[in-house]
Amino acid sequence: MDGQLLASTFVELTDTMVADFDVIDFLHVLTYRSVQLLDVTVADLNAEAQRWPRFTAAAQQAGFAAVQALPMRLRDQVIGALNLFRATPGAFDPANVRVGQALADVATISLLQERSMRHSDTLNEQLQAALNSRVIIEQAKGKLAERLGIDMTQAFSTLRGYARSRNLRLADLAQAFIDGTEPLIGQIAPRSPGDR
Repeated sequence: MDGQLLASTFVELTDTMVADFDVIDFLHVLTYRSVQLLDVTVADLNAEAQRWPRFTAAAQQAGFAAVQALPMRLRDQVIGALNLFRATPGAFDPANVRVGQALADVATISLLQERSMRHSDTLNEQLQAALNSRVIIEQAKGKLAERLGIDMTQAFSTLRGYARSRNLRLADLAQAFIDGTEPLIGQIAPRSPGDR
């Protein structure tokens, strides 16, 4: 096995974790480098034809005689497998299987990291949207309280009651009230904090 190619492969795979992660590019690099580095792929698919009849037939039809599936997992979380195919039957070199598993492990960490970053970005966007909505609602409460001569708690209850009675999102109603596209005044009676 080419040690320099192996080292550069790990560097290339970990580089994808730092900037503008592209899953397709990452999987392409993983696949390409696995083919270059590993002579793996069940030693003889014919021996497993009864165990996996449909898979064996499809693999053989595609020209493969051996396969090695390496789990992509981190602790209890399994996200898939790195499946390596070979056109000729035969036993796998244990060193190649270990390198293949190391590649699968790096791939797993990279994909889970990307998923975590995407989840974090989504959560941040949701929190920012909630904060923005809250600011708009507070502005609408203040405007309504001033116009109707009521306190902020009554203004909130009034806005909420109006939104519910018309099946509107509270933030959308608040924005429309601030923009002047939903006048509210004259259409509502102030609600007390206990009103639901």
